[in-house]
Amino acid sequence: NDFIAHEVRNPLNAALCANTFVSSTVNEREPLMTEEKRKSVREDVQIIDNSLHFINDLLRNMLDMQRAASQQLSIKQATVDLKRDVLEPVASMLYRRGACFEVIVDCPQEHIVVESDPLRLKQIMLNLGRNSAKFVEKGFVRFRAAIVDDEVFLYVEDSGPGIPSDKQDKLFWRFQDSLDSLNQGTGIGLALCKNLIELLGGKIWLDEQYDSGVDGCPGACFVLNLCVSPIADDGTEVEDIASDRLEVVGQETPLSEMETEAVERSLSSQTLSSSGNNRRELPPGLSVLFVDDDFTLRKLFVRAVSRITESWNIDQASNGETALVKVDKKHYDIIFMDMYMASTNKQLLGTEATRELRAKGCKSIIFGLSANDLETHFLEAGGNGFIMKPFPCKPDLLRQELLRVLDKAETK
Repeated sequence: NDFIAHEVRNPLNAALCANTFVSSTVNEREPLMTEEKRKSVREDVQIIDNSLHFINDLLRNMLDMQRAASQQLSIKQATVDLKRDVLEPVASMLYRRGACFEVIVDCPQEHIVVESDPLRLKQIMLNLGRNSAKFVEKGFVRFRAAIVDDEVFLYVEDSGPGIPSDKQDKLFWRFQDSLDSLNQGTGIGLALCKNLIELLGGKIWLDEQYDSGVDGCPGACFVLNLCVSPIADDGTEVEDIASDRLEVVGQETPLSEMETEAVERSLSSQTLSSSGNNRRELPPGLSVLFVDDDFTLRKLFVRAVSRITESWNIDQASNGETALVKVDKKHYDIIFMDMYMASTNKQLLGTEATRELRAKGCKSIIFGLSANDLETHFLEAGGNGFIMKPFPCKPDLLRQELLRVLDKAETK
């Protein structure tokens, strides 16, 4: 459905682009000779790793949610030291060097020990933490444990923009058949967390009174009551949880249809590039605006285009509202507009932003972007064309695609 296509193809596109850059670098006559190139490859490998793990976790989460809803998910009780076996491993998985926020573990008591399923607790906390990390621009994501009235509580707190009151009662809904502004950004993660914590005998809710203390960033706090009392700490060591269980696990779910489609598009592009169009040069000095909520995709797009035409001036925007402001201040020859852009607040869809741009008299070439087939929607909104993600990143294929969209705009 729309949800799967969007959530899978964005990280898939990032991984494909980063892989192209790595392949190009390591196949040079004297590869990795400078520290700058080595640093670039390390960053690209990290993007590939993060993207593939995201896809893997997404598909496994979907399977786990289905199993949890049908009471088929197995729960394995064990003695769990919450700080050492849950909070610290999850924090280490969420940590990113150079990130704009701090990942904090707060457990006032050194050992809070319970009987529960350590794997499912990590899965819940990691899902909540990753959801927070999507929106935090400064401050922190904090994992906290505490004992209140002889019951054990876990908290995931952040200094993000907060969650609007009109969306709070829908936070734990499963994703719908159509992707909308509510499900965008929350997806299946919160629904799975609710199913899992209930299987463990606990409860989860949003603390509506929480405030992060960071100026201009009210934040959000998810509270998990495990509904169990702590095990008395007698000074003995809790049995180690095997390191190979830190990963969010489940049965493998194939992605054959999507992978096949990506391969077919790549082969088709390669066939087209042999026709002679790839020898044409792109027009120099164009001003381009790339609108997408995914920072990694924006970064990779700019980098990919810069490899084939250094004279293009490329600006970025993370949502339609920002694009409208930028267009008021500057003329762009081409605008690439993503359809769905994540936010805790409702933001313009790509088609809505396109309509508003045309209403303002914008004459730029506008091309819609999405992992879903929305060409008709963008054309009806006033766009010049549509490009299905993933965007090609190999120089010849990207040049071919850019020439195609420019040619199509001229004939419209």
